[in-house]
Amino acid sequence: MRKFIFYMIIQSFILNVRSNAQVDAHYTQYYANPQWLNPAFTGLIDGSYRVTTNYRKQWPAIASALNSQGLSGDIVLPNNFGLGLTIFNQKTGDGGYQYTSAYLSLSYQVHLAEHQILSSGFQIGFLNRRISSMNFQFGNQFNPTIGYDPTLPSNEIFAYPSATSIDGSFGLLYFDGDPDKSFNPFLGFSMYHPTEPENHFVSNADGNKVAARYSFHGGFRIRLNDRVNLFPNAIYLSQGGVNEIVGAISMNLKIDDNKDFIVGGSYRINDAIAPNIGLHFNRITVGFSYDINTSQIKTGSTNNGGYELSISFTNAKKIPDTKFICPRL
Repeated sequence: MRKFIFYMIIQSFILNVRSNAQVDAHYTQYYANPQWLNPAFTGLIDGSYRVTTNYRKQWPAIASALNSQGLSGDIVLPNNFGLGLTIFNQKTGDGGYQYTSAYLSLSYQVHLAEHQILSSGFQIGFLNRRISSMNFQFGNQFNPTIGYDPTLPSNEIFAYPSATSIDGSFGLLYFDGDPDKSFNPFLGFSMYHPTEPENHFVSNADGNKVAARYSFHGGFRIRLNDRVNLFPNAIYLSQGGVNEIVGAISMNLKIDDNKDFIVGGSYRINDAIAPNIGLHFNRITVGFSYDINTSQIKTGSTNNGGYELSISFTNAKKIPDTKFICPRL
């Protein structure tokens, strides 16, 4: 039954050829995957380069769960520029569906005041989706006597088992990085797939497009004392008529000059509660979060929405500069 529920979910994404709601994967630790959230984050680091990797396993209690992996890197360039590269891959556990994308990012920062910065960024790259229809179960293969019968024809015609499109994104980000303030705001906007490229599998799916994804995100750094910082933040995501609203808060507790302990949680409205924990040491940040489903899908997932791991490394900065105030998870 759980495997049947999973395939119904997957098919609602990739086989409903008249719908634009081909929704990208999401991350619970969205600030730990900055180039996925907003290309304007490219090069905004407390150092000269950063490398980040992310892994997410969604609905692990369901057979053939979705696995998502991300790898990105960015560097600081002269004259307020930043350059980055990000690669993303998502696939089902049995390999029946796979989504891969790769983007080159470029950003530019304008100093509105000594510590107030407006960053703009854009990406260009490609996305590819591929399926192996032999790994899926279809309604036409259901035998009322014995259940699923793989010998029955699916009657599904996949003219394009692999589809590739040129793609991109753009975004803006404002933040106040004044280290002497106790209250530092940050606010951003981004749009991915702005041209809504065609990317379909079946021959009668002309006009089926990858819907644009846009987000509004922001929050505050609140310094309680020299050891404790709070980061309340929120994000609104929308793609193809599907919306996601998240409220989150994290606390950074300074252990010593090279170590921070991070703890917090988030709530996706009508979807999940996600506690998280992390550690920052020697310029490495490790974060772990766990989604607990609160929506109707909790029956099939047994409340297990998924877990996520993020690891990032930022090298030592070359010269003293303004430290970007932003939550690590």
